[in-house]
Amino acid sequence: MQLIIHRGTRQIGGSCVELRSGDTRILLDIGMPLSLGDDDAPGNGDSIDELLQRGVLPAIDGAYRGHEPGIQAVILSHAHQDHMGLACYVHESIPVYATCGTWALHESLAIFLPQFVSIQNQRAMRVGKPVRIGPFSITAHLVDHSAPDAVALEVQADGHRLLYSGDIRSHGRKAWLWDKLVDRLGGKVDTLVMEGTTIGRPEGSVKTEDDLEEEFVESMRSQRHLAAVFCSSHNLDRIVTIYRAALRTQKMMVIDLYTALVLMRLARISRRIPQFDSDNMRIAPWGYHQDRLQSAGMMDFLEHTASRWTTWREMNAAPSNVVLLARSNRYTPAWLEESCGGDIRHVTFVWSMWDGYWKDDKHIRPLCERYGVQPVHLHTSGHCTWSDIQRFVAGLRPGRIVPIHTEHAEHFAQHLSGVTLLQDGEALDL
Repeated sequence: MQLIIHRGTRQIGGSCVELRSGDTRILLDIGMPLSLGDDDAPGNGDSIDELLQRGVLPAIDGAYRGHEPGIQAVILSHAHQDHMGLACYVHESIPVYATCGTWALHESLAIFLPQFVSIQNQRAMRVGKPVRIGPFSITAHLVDHSAPDAVALEVQADGHRLLYSGDIRSHGRKAWLWDKLVDRLGGKVDTLVMEGTTIGRPEGSVKTEDDLEEEFVESMRSQRHLAAVFCSSHNLDRIVTIYRAALRTQKMMVIDLYTALVLMRLARISRRIPQFDSDNMRIAPWGYHQDRLQSAGMMDFLEHTASRWTTWREMNAAPSNVVLLARSNRYTPAWLEESCGGDIRHVTFVWSMWDGYWKDDKHIRPLCERYGVQPVHLHTSGHCTWSDIQRFVAGLRPGRIVPIHTEHAEHFAQHLSGVTLLQDGEALDL
């Protein structure tokens, strides 16, 4: 087996791993680089050759539309764009495998983003059931991550077993999956391709989702007006955390139609996921979302949810009882200013995403600064800590460790044995 990391040896995001055995080649993830600026991001009019020339697409022979196909399969670890955002450019004859939850998120996003390009040749991958591609056997193992149905990928070929961690943590609502994976594969992994996203950040104590739930409860109990919570609709653990806190404080949790659709489609992976018709849940039916659903021919979904729609007049009757899942875009500040008037200074703004996004935010941060409002930051990472990585390595006892999805690969080599540091595009015979 041969390993090539096309992107990710010295950066976070844009992960893409190639494995070769004989004439068979497979890719594990093909993500969008997080470093792309607005001018660099791909658009509908960009050709494959232009994207290759700009370095948006990694240079992989036989991977893309318009080229002679030479890759036998692409396997995606989860639904975040830095891991699957370039899969739409994969040649249409190449099967792309992902879990049920990953496809559910992909299908939902395609409805609401007009510029979104859907992935061709989609194949479902069942957790724990090997997929065979030539000499390769690929098994998906559920992991704890902020994206639902995220998996680590175990790949066997040529008598060698490789484990690709994808994105993984041990402090979310599925933390028990960490120990389950270690128990299953401990002492059996020859090569571990391990993410190191958080290396270089201050470690300290790590909050669990249960810790966050308590902090949300405290925040909701003290709110004087509307609480506007900014988090991703794809962060299922966080939505569950906020919903549990809303139930405990008897607040009305208001989601949008996109989030309602995401939750409904994710119900196929768990019946415990809250839905738009759950207790204390209502929907704010923004016009843009209605238009997109109508264009997609989903009038039945609009009719199905209509009984749970709410209005600002209803929310404003008792705003301190409302927790609104909001989005940072150009429309939200104007809507809040118009709806809340002078009371906007009493709105509780909760930023429940990475602080790096807050530093770069162009909509809600200026709004808070304009009105002198101090936002509440309630978040925990979707990635493992360095202590977690050490514990993971101690449990798995891999023969070799190859860092990925990190800006500090050398930290692995300084503190762990059996580490091989690669450069993007460098081939390693395993």
